[in-house]
Amino acid sequence: MSAEVKVLSTSTRTNLEALKHHMKKLGFKYYEEKDGWIGFGTSLYEGRLSNTNEVSVHFNNRNMFSMFDDLNLYGKLPEVKQAILDFYEAEGIAE
Repeated sequence: MSAEVKVLSTSTRTNLEALKHHMKKLGFKYYEEKDGWIGFGTSLYEGRLSNTNEVSVHFNNRNMFSMFDDLNLYGKLPEVKQAILDFYEAEGIAE
């Protein structure tokens, strides 16, 4: 049995790298991609992104999930939102 692997286009990889770089500057140092979602977090739990202090963004539609325990992260939400909107715009994903 073989697993289906989604290959990202060169432009999507470039846009994703720009998003990862911006999120890293905002303090989200860990990154994970799974089931069409891109996850960014500030900490790991058992080698995976922690369920707290994370932002997840969907590849194909404008959908975002976030959860923060660290109140200091709330001040970064406008910049996080703009970085994600820039990614969607670059990808041509509209509302």
